[in-house]
Amino acid sequence: MAASIIKTAVFRQCQYLLSRRTLFHGLPRVLNIARCSTEGSSSSTSLDKGNHERASRDPLPIFLDKKVQTLLERITGFDLAKIFRPKKVPLQKPRYKLLTTEQLEKEQAAAIEKGKAKLQMPPVMKASQLKPDLISDNPNLDQLNKCKFVFTDISLDIPHKKRLIVVREPDGKLRHASLNERCRFLQIYFPMEGRKVFAPKMFEEEFLEKLLEKGSYKYILDRACIQFEPDHPDYIRVTHRTYEHIRQKNAFDILRSTRHFGPMTFYYVWYKNAENLLVEMIQREQISDAADVVHLHNIIYPDSKCALKCADINNHLELVKVFCSTECSQKDYLELALQSYEDSLNLKQLQVSSSS
Repeated sequence: MAASIIKTAVFRQCQYLLSRRTLFHGLPRVLNIARCSTEGSSSSTSLDKGNHERASRDPLPIFLDKKVQTLLERITGFDLAKIFRPKKVPLQKPRYKLLTTEQLEKEQAAAIEKGKAKLQMPPVMKASQLKPDLISDNPNLDQLNKCKFVFTDISLDIPHKKRLIVVREPDGKLRHASLNERCRFLQIYFPMEGRKVFAPKMFEEEFLEKLLEKGSYKYILDRACIQFEPDHPDYIRVTHRTYEHIRQKNAFDILRSTRHFGPMTFYYVWYKNAENLLVEMIQREQISDAADVVHLHNIIYPDSKCALKCADINNHLELVKVFCSTECSQKDYLELALQSYEDSLNLKQLQVSSSS
């Protein structure tokens, strides 16, 4: 039996409760009543002290900027073979189509549009600061009931963010619902496909670490997108922990051509921790992507030394070099990768000139 039991009050119970006018004192517009125990652990994101100032800023306006979106889409890549890679699905009868050249081109164009839709990035937001503010306190209701009562406005024309959900405590206090309580009751009355009323165990630290060690990064991030809103502290905790594990393992390529590569890159640049990603891009000879990461840094931090020095530079390699000299905390590591890239580039040019 679940630790938290939810019982919807029947009509007779509602009549009985409504007869006690004091129970509803101070409560605006109530359309539904639910009786429940709302015990649960509140999650909080663990933030490094050095990143506290950046964590307090709201990244959403910058993330939604058109220039930033263009950079992130370009960095993400568009590999149709990876976007539509085989996955396990229920057995179905195969369908075969005989197409003309024109029809085939239309199907290919439709596949490209579908692929772009699959790469739509989840927004990067600041953690919600919703607090269960007290509405009223009625000591006459103290110990009248042992359970909490949750009142939910289930009108269809109200956005979920503005929907009224309040809780009557056993001691008579009437307060706004906490974030976790809101998520649970919104899922009960307005169920979303794939989302659970209670967060799956996989998001708990113990099980999350096991999945990370297996390299199930895309699975974790996909499930987090379904289970949580992008400003939920648990979503931010899970995604940030996943990004950090990817950085430690240098497993960036797993998320390329997925909807999560852009937010991951934005996270690294936002917290000034993009050196490993830059080195990996340079080693793969993706110098244009590395330059886009530097451009992203300059948009987020327009007053930085790198942004001021890069104002008139268009060469990709020079942009990365300026970033290395002004912002990089691991200069030797990045300089070595740049030197190796330049040597490889010079060798290729020599081979081309000798063959001609």
